[in-house]
Amino acid sequence: MGIDLGNLAALRTFRVLRALKTVAIVPGLKTIVGAVIESVKNLRDVIILTMFSLSVFALMGLQIYMGVLTQKCIREFPMDGSWGNLSDENWERFNNNDSNWYFSETGDTPLCGNSSGAGQCEEGYICLQGYGDNPNYGYTSFDTFGWAFLSAFRLMTQDYWENLYQLVLRSAGPWHMLFFIVIIFLGSFYLVNLILAIVAMSYDELQKKAEEEEAAEEEALREAEEAAAAKAAKLEAQAAAAAAAANPEIAKSPSDFSCHSYELFVNQEKGNDDNNKEKMSIRSEGLESVSEITRTTAPTATAAGTAKARKVSA
Repeated sequence: MGIDLGNLAALRTFRVLRALKTVAIVPGLKTIVGAVIESVKNLRDVIILTMFSLSVFALMGLQIYMGVLTQKCIREFPMDGSWGNLSDENWERFNNNDSNWYFSETGDTPLCGNSSGAGQCEEGYICLQGYGDNPNYGYTSFDTFGWAFLSAFRLMTQDYWENLYQLVLRSAGPWHMLFFIVIIFLGSFYLVNLILAIVAMSYDELQKKAEEEEAAEEEALREAEEAAAAKAAKLEAQAAAAAAAANPEIAKSPSDFSCHSYELFVNQEKGNDDNNKEKMSIRSEGLESVSEITRTTAPTATAAGTAKARKVSA
């Protein structure tokens, strides 16, 4: 009896993970991926700070703008009795009827506000809160902590933030721009750039580490080459010494008990004596020639000096 495991075709999507093998092939890509992974470890404190800041901004928006983005221009309740007397039930039934809402030429229900600087309604309409959905299909609001947190995150990432900015200013007034200035400067310009700085620092650290490892490998390779060259030179010197020891032309000491080596040594000594005798004969001949030259030049110099003395006396 077989076991039906259902449709496992979805597991084939995991085959795309094979592309991760290229990370180990490309050195630069490996460094970048390593920097991203290493930065996650260093981002713990920054992530905690970011979540805390977003929570604070979300709570502020929840307290200030809860239900503000549902404000609409609705007709004044008729007093002619067409909707009955002015009771709570008839009031809610009248206001929830979208036929009594004000629609612009584009078919939208513009926001309004009762504070100074906010959007004003046409004559015969009043601005009421809590009727209808929030803008952007109900996804843009500060009515709950979750939606307020999402709106604060949207402002921090600057994801179409000007739309939320315009909606709040039209329904609450222009002085509420201070709230957005604080979020944009602290959240977008500070926290986001702080995250990028940590990622860049992690990349620099891994890059320096990779360069140091590469330099160490080159140094080890150079030392290995020098050791191999020294070993080769030593082997060559040993081979030359062995070849010199095996050469029979070199005279050996007479202490060797080989007759042939003793004869070679004696012949070598005789040759040295003959060379010394030739040098002494050449030296003696040179001295005799020098003495003869001195003897011949001395009378000539004496005669020349005597003649010079006679001329002076005359």
